[in-house]
Amino acid sequence: MRINAPYQIFFPIGILNAMLAVGIWFVQNLNWFSTPAIFIHAKLIVGGFLWSFITGFLMTAIPRMTDTKSANVVEYMSSLFLICSLTIFSWKLDGRFFYFTQILLITFLLTYGARRILKAKKTIPVFFSHVGLAMALALVGSYYHYIGNSYMGIHLLHAGATLLLILGIGTRFFSFLSGLSSDFEENNKTWHKYIFHTLGILVSVSLFLAGSGMSIAYLSLAIFSLVYLFFIWKIYRSSNRPSALKHGVRIVAAAIPISFFLTWLEPGLYITWFHILFISCFSLITFSVATRVILAHGAYPTDLEMNSTALKYLVLFLFLGTISRILYAYTDGLWKTSCLHLAATLWFLAIICWGYAFFIKIFKPGPQSKPSC
Repeated sequence: MRINAPYQIFFPIGILNAMLAVGIWFVQNLNWFSTPAIFIHAKLIVGGFLWSFITGFLMTAIPRMTDTKSANVVEYMSSLFLICSLTIFSWKLDGRFFYFTQILLITFLLTYGARRILKAKKTIPVFFSHVGLAMALALVGSYYHYIGNSYMGIHLLHAGATLLLILGIGTRFFSFLSGLSSDFEENNKTWHKYIFHTLGILVSVSLFLAGSGMSIAYLSLAIFSLVYLFFIWKIYRSSNRPSALKHGVRIVAAAIPISFFLTWLEPGLYITWFHILFISCFSLITFSVATRVILAHGAYPTDLEMNSTALKYLVLFLFLGTISRILYAYTDGLWKTSCLHLAATLWFLAIICWGYAFFIKIFKPGPQSKPSC
């Protein structure tokens, strides 16, 4: 099939990186690679998995949302080179190669988006401000990683950038995946927009303060996220849509304040609590949005979401994987290894279930005469 959308290139690369990033926990003692597995895992998850999906989504969605030209050959090749470089550099002990490439990728995406926003023929979505903030956090976070301040880098790049994207884009996708109207986008007033943009700045500042060692900032992040969830996403709205993703996006929503609240209570285990964000929030929303992108852009009826058993297992396995990863922090010896391997196994099962239902659809066009978006 002719590749005609960026997601068709980058989503499969993201899946490959997701499997490599977790698969290394099963072989870390076989001396197949010299770099400690924990460093490879973190880079493959962020640069390989998450940013492959982010790149594929943004390069596909921005032209549609602005009614401008899709990616050209140079943009395809440049972004593909950078994503592949991130995957390769993930295995190097010296992280500077990886994070310099990450800076180049973010710069590319900023340029790609700016060129189209300046020529937009449609009204720019309100959540684009959060996309810009996310890119700024990713740039600064990559720089901090590059100079050796990994603690700040984790807060800004690993957690902050993806969080801002989700809080922003979730304004639309929480509603869509729940089968509800996007009330905030459709009915918001000017002062609502200013509050929304201000919240994004406050979250960004709080992430920087948390990365600076101020534990109280985690509590502010929990509170700000609750404001998003109840006043912007409006998660209290009931939905009759018979879809597993309806429940999945509510797990995504709950994971954000819970992870930050627990980090505030026990900051020494911040990596454990951040895994609630990475598994039950970042990963679950990534697969959820990817499902909608594949169906809508691939000329499939989005109603396929509603009766998908694969999506039910995706939600279940990622949720159970989160619990197993938390137990890993509170166990020792064989139990500790078992919890880690169980979490990794559940991750693989989630990907296999999702891939069985949707991977081929990335490349194979659906039965509808044209895409639904």
